[in-house]
Amino acid sequence: MSKKIMEQIITLFTAGFGVIAALAWNEAVQSLFDRWFLFPSDTVKAKFFYAITVTIIAVLITSLFAGLRQKQDDE
Repeated sequence: MSKKIMEQIITLFTAGFGVIAALAWNEAVQSLFDRWFLFPSDTVKAKFFYAITVTIIAVLITSLFAGLRQKQDDE
């Protein structure tokens, strides 16, 4: 098997496991939201609140890691 094909297979497997981990975290975080907030989790309001909150957290963490990577590249 060529090196390029092997690299692609590794990339696909890594992405697949990343999706599995994300789904597991999604359920865990949803359970926390169900416990912490008083409105029912099956309402549109709750789903939007959850989606917006998770998006904000994802953007903040991604920005943090991008800043750390940039700082490391500058050194």
